[in-house]
Amino acid sequence: MIKAFKSIESIQKQVKDSIHQLLVENGYSLNNEEKFNDSSAVLLQWTNKTSNHTFELRWDIREQWFELGEFDRTSNLNYSQHSEIEVFPFSVIGVLFRDRYNAKYTEKIELKIKEKINTMPKLI
Repeated sequence: MIKAFKSIESIQKQVKDSIHQLLVENGYSLNNEEKFNDSSAVLLQWTNKTSNHTFELRWDIREQWFELGEFDRTSNLNYSQHSEIEVFPFSVIGVLFRDRYNAKYTEKIELKIKEKINTMPKLI
């Protein structure tokens, strides 16, 4: 159980840090970060008021995946009402391979966000 918790804690931090940097570079700011007391569940929401768009990343502790979603608005955000972009299943990996696995896992989420940003209409 400790190994699983350390893996989950590690990937949550790595994904948040990486995605945060990518989104800030593209005009987003983290406006909501919720951690639920009864588990390791996490909800993160980044908004871009200029494009009236929000990315949401949610860690589901029971299913052990990150779900990437979006809203075409920046207020009244109810996580259950987002449009799903993709679900990223996560496997608990031993210490020897954790860093490599986490890097590839994070890269997949970053790539999906970049794809989405590149398909959004450009504002002048």
